[in-house]
Amino acid sequence: MFSLARASIRHHRGGFAGVFVAVFLCAALITAMGVLIESGTRGGIAPQRLQGADVVVGAPQAHPVVEDMDAPFAERVLLPAEAVNEIAAVPGVERAVGSIELPLATTDGTAVSAAAWDSAALTPYTLTSGEAPERATEVVVDESFGATPGTSLTLTHGGEPTEYTVSGVAAPESGVDTGPAAFLSTAGAQALWPHGDTVATVGVIAESGIRPAQLSADIEAQVADVVGYTGDRRGDVENLGGSAARSTLLLLSGSLAGVAVMTAVFVTAGTLSLSIMARRREFAMLRAVGAGANQTLGLVMREVLLVSSAAAVLGAAPGFLLAWFLGNQFVAGGVLPESFVLAYSPLPALAAVAISVAAAVGASLVSARGTVRAAPTDALRDSVTEASRLGRGRVITGLSLLAAGLVAALVPIAVPGTAGLASAASSILLLMIGAGLLGTWLVTGALRLVRPLVRRSPSASLALAEANASAFPRRLASGIVPLALAIALGSVQFFMPATVATEAARQSRDGVVAGYLVSAPGSGVSEDLADQVAELPGVESTSPVARSAVLAKAGFAGMEDGVQPYAVQGLADLNGTLDLDVNEGSLDRLTDADTVALSVDLARESGTAVGEDFDFYYGDGTEATAVVVATYERGLGFGDVAVANETLRSHTTTGLNDYLLVSTAADTDPGELASAVSGLGLTLLDKEEFGAAGAAQRDADSWVSVIAMLVLLGYLAVSVVNTLVMATARRRPEMLLLRTLGASDTQLRRMMGAESLLIVAAAVVIGTVLALPPLMGIAVSISGVPLPTIVPAVYLGLAGATAALGLGSIAVATRAALRAER
Repeated sequence: MFSLARASIRHHRGGFAGVFVAVFLCAALITAMGVLIESGTRGGIAPQRLQGADVVVGAPQAHPVVEDMDAPFAERVLLPAEAVNEIAAVPGVERAVGSIELPLATTDGTAVSAAAWDSAALTPYTLTSGEAPERATEVVVDESFGATPGTSLTLTHGGEPTEYTVSGVAAPESGVDTGPAAFLSTAGAQALWPHGDTVATVGVIAESGIRPAQLSADIEAQVADVVGYTGDRRGDVENLGGSAARSTLLLLSGSLAGVAVMTAVFVTAGTLSLSIMARRREFAMLRAVGAGANQTLGLVMREVLLVSSAAAVLGAAPGFLLAWFLGNQFVAGGVLPESFVLAYSPLPALAAVAISVAAAVGASLVSARGTVRAAPTDALRDSVTEASRLGRGRVITGLSLLAAGLVAALVPIAVPGTAGLASAASSILLLMIGAGLLGTWLVTGALRLVRPLVRRSPSASLALAEANASAFPRRLASGIVPLALAIALGSVQFFMPATVATEAARQSRDGVVAGYLVSAPGSGVSEDLADQVAELPGVESTSPVARSAVLAKAGFAGMEDGVQPYAVQGLADLNGTLDLDVNEGSLDRLTDADTVALSVDLARESGTAVGEDFDFYYGDGTEATAVVVATYERGLGFGDVAVANETLRSHTTTGLNDYLLVSTAADTDPGELASAVSGLGLTLLDKEEFGAAGAAQRDADSWVSVIAMLVLLGYLAVSVVNTLVMATARRRPEMLLLRTLGASDTQLRRMMGAESLLIVAAAVVIGTVLALPPLMGIAVSISGVPLPTIVPAVYLGLAGATAALGLGSIAVATRAALRAER
């Protein structure tokens, strides 16, 4: 049978070329998604500053979650200083060095990573000139500063400048890139460290002959509440962005992979169905000469197995390049650190080949089963006609999916918050699959609407187009559905971030009452410097704001043991600077001990009311229980949790404020204020500039989703072209017959042009209609109003690109078909 299948493939090269392209692209897309998912578990950042340590020891940096990924903490979880001696006492440890990291900056705003000189041995850095720092005002710097021993250097911490004397210059081992680095004396570093007798990590130098992995296990066994890291995993504890980036990448790629796999399998199945429909006459003849139904079906499955296997294996290789491209875009969008390394292995390719081949063979089985089991005479008749009637099972399934999609889109009306938003966003998948199953019905309905208009036209081309569309609704649906899929998916993916950004911008704009924002280049703002800003002429009030993230339980998808990250802000003295639109309670009570304010969405999700306790974990892992003293409406613009400023800063790694909100008297001169703020080494932004900076950050965040969606739409575009070319090419005999009966080439091209216009118009309408319920549900979840943000230029571009693909593909294929038949 395989020899017969190979002969059949050679005979139907044109038809199987389309199948090959569909499976090839399917495998490439799934491979790329697999690489991203694997990188979410095995990727990371190689150690730099701590690469000289055989083992790096830190506190548990994530909250354990039962049967799920651990949730990473946003801040550094610290170790007590005595842990250094406990680790040093473990057999096999030659030296243990406690390490802290301080955020300093030069006078021009360049960020500098600073630590005590003892930790220089963990890179290692070695002195090239001068000597180690001994006094609190001495510093050793790397060669990027261009300084020499004995010169003065001004560095700022929290915006406050300190003049240091360069005692020496150090250089790391070749190949190490830590960025600008400075090393203070132990006393100098401790004076700036806001967390007292603690260390961030402990670098361990192993004795000769001791394996790092075994030493790490021994340390974990003999010292309580520590985690040892070896190899590239040392980068996780050195740079907390690596672990957090893996979690973000896993969530993002997992969500995208679900849509991508569904789309790829859907399109591949449609292409296989179209290919098999084109060979119904051949299958009928095989049955007529005595071939059994199972023999014919076996032949089809073997053909598809051979073609899809070759296509999937070849398609996996470009998938790795696509993953590399997406990884670079995620870095550009700020989702991944620049030094994040993707994990490459054969596993994604193997999974892609298996899924692609299974999808192709399964689709061939479903598509060919009805044809090969029909009686030979019925099969011959059906090979030149089509029935618009759908099977009962298909109708029931399609209607059920459409109903389920509509219900899911309406969930935010009854279930606000994250659960409602997720339900509305995912409803598009149910609606699209349901529409695909009922595509023939949709085409028939569209034809009924346009038939009266077409029949009034004297054009022979329009009459031919209408007759062809009415006689072959399944063929027409095969072109409409993938185009509609592109419009529906594209609309939801593009306009959901736009809707979120619009509401966030509105809340931010309405909530910021202060006229100015003050920040420190390269670091945060210290409490002392905030007091100096408050005393500037014309300043009426200042509100220091610290930002971080907490982990809290919330009722989402029935998860009882899971936690979710929520943005938190530390606030103080809000009068005249910030309005969170309090719904119940008062933010003034945040000055009380163990109090918290929640957004109304989080309060609803967690089932917590004003006056009740709210359990959560600060970014540094500290477990807390606080009384809810207020709920507020503007959680999307400012974060879902608010606590006292001093309380939050004590749980952040730097202990600094992110910025100050400043209100001034009406007669304050902006230029004089800017000059005074600049004199303190700070940066001043007015309300409009602050809003523009926030909008730029939201645009950068949404850019990642846009890029990923463009890749998926690019796959859809190529697949649509492939499908439409296949559908048009199989109509060569039909065109030849019409030409024989007197139709001119111009009339045939106009006929195909009219059909393509019908396909494009129906696709745009169906895709738009399918996208509206999810978008309206998303808008209700975010703003309470069913009015999503639809950017006209983006929608017109999406619809225009879809129309160009449909019209262009059919036009080119028609010309090729007519030339081939001359």
